[in-house]
Amino acid sequence: MTQYPKSHLSTALLLALALVVAISAVPGSKEYATEQIPVSLSIKQPEVIADPIIEVEPERPWEEFKVRSGDSLASIFAKAGLSPRELHEVISIGPDTSVLGKIMPGQSIRIRKDQAGKLNGLSYQATRLRTLHVSRFGEGFDSEWQLLEPEVILNYKTATITADNPSLYHAGKDAGLSDSLIMKLAYIFQWDISFALDLRQGDTFTVLFEDVYVEGEKIRQGNILASKFTNFGKTYTAVRYADESGRDDYFTPEGRSLRKAFLRDPVHFSHVSSSFNMRRFHPIHKRVMPHRGIDYAANRGTPVLASGDGKVSIARQNSASGRYIVLQHGEQYMTKYLHLSAFAKGIRAGSSVKQGQTIGYVGATGWATAPHLHYEFLVDGVHRNPRTVKLPKAEPIQTNNLPEFKQATASLIAQLESISGNRGYARANASSSDGE
Repeated sequence: MTQYPKSHLSTALLLALALVVAISAVPGSKEYATEQIPVSLSIKQPEVIADPIIEVEPERPWEEFKVRSGDSLASIFAKAGLSPRELHEVISIGPDTSVLGKIMPGQSIRIRKDQAGKLNGLSYQATRLRTLHVSRFGEGFDSEWQLLEPEVILNYKTATITADNPSLYHAGKDAGLSDSLIMKLAYIFQWDISFALDLRQGDTFTVLFEDVYVEGEKIRQGNILASKFTNFGKTYTAVRYADESGRDDYFTPEGRSLRKAFLRDPVHFSHVSSSFNMRRFHPIHKRVMPHRGIDYAANRGTPVLASGDGKVSIARQNSASGRYIVLQHGEQYMTKYLHLSAFAKGIRAGSSVKQGQTIGYVGATGWATAPHLHYEFLVDGVHRNPRTVKLPKAEPIQTNNLPEFKQATASLIAQLESISGNRGYARANASSSDGE
């Protein structure tokens, strides 16, 4: 390679540098102009704002308080550690919570408090079908009733009066009837049958009634829909019917009312201690004296009922009759109730009473050797034997309503006849229908 002097090389380098500067200084065409934009290779992350952390307080569990004898809502609140102010706020909600003033032993109240120990909720089951719920709402409380719809299933039982079951109660219990249903059965036939005096071995009865279920559990036996009772060879049949006004009662299949204008026995008694006898030997005076009524032996304090609708003409006391009441039933009939321990509330001369209303209580006041009710029945001022006097009947189904009555009750009467017509079949199925 040809060697050039160093001075020449330096000169060439300077010329090349000058040429580059000259070229860069000359303006280029727009077509080839490029704009240099600085590009950042870093990626900016969006700013994340975290939600504030809210601590949710866990709900405290329900506490259950059994109502004991003597308890009140105030004492329950005190046991729960709640303030009188909270008690006042709950009671003041309205008519719903008025039921909390009538809590009964054996019931329970459930209470839930918040973390600060204040009332947050209350639950009270008044019946199996009705539960009251109270809950905090803002600064106060709100209430609502939870109502369950019951399921009603038709059932039946048959029974016979025997030496082992000599009373309606014993025969009914042996057949699986509740105390309440036995009382209803006695009420239906009480105008025709005295269940303390008239029952005989071999008497039979059949009852078609409702079983009431809630959430698959039987809670009670409901209404009697139809029944048949054979007493001393005579059969009485009753069917339940509600008229257009919603009032229900029991009638024969022909539409005659089983109700009479008067009860045959105005008190629940153990036995008749003295019958109607115009020549009875008096146990105190030791001589023959007319006994113009019937003496029903019963425990002191047993309620005495008005045998019919009427008005109190006398309610006072004397040495012979003790405390006694006289009722006037229209122009023709009068009844008397002697030796009472006390009068019922509101019973005074001039007050009106309804059949079956409690007017007094069994005692031994006046000429009496033991607690009993002396009962007299007068027709046009003449004493009649309360056990045998013919009693006036209540109003039957009106003629123009008979077709509707017979249509509404035909199915029940047919079922009743089918059951009572085959007693072995009825007994076999009565227990299985309860799921026993």
